Amino acid sequence: MAENQLIHRTDRIRLEARETDWGTLLGRAVDDITRIIHSESRLLTISLKSLFDEEIDRMMAFAVTGVLIAGGAICILIAAILFLHEFAMRPWWQAFGIVGLALFASAIAAGAFAASKPRPVLPE
Repeated sequence: MAENQLIHRTDRIRLEARETDWGTLLGRAVDDITRIIHSESRLLTISLKSLFDEEIDRMMAFAVTGVLIAGGAICILIAAILFLHEFAMRPWWQAFGIVGLALFASAIAAGAFAASKPRPVLPE
């Protein structure tokens, strides 16, 4: 009978050791998985931040370029109007009218050029 109690105690100790071993392993696995998830989320955050920074820089360069082009176009229009008024001896209304008609004609030509391009047929 003493042997049965001794066997039961050793089995119980082995069972408790096995349960603590599995619990420790499970705890380590969960800890490892959470650390991996945290590091992956940090990497994703860093990569998205750098992507957004590059895109913002690109958009700012595009906006500055657009503003400079618009400013240059306005200066060219003013120079053309002043040229027509001063050197071609036209009144202001004629100078503005000539430049306006030239812009109107160039807009029609650009629209006709854009419409003449063949459009790709989308598959149905």
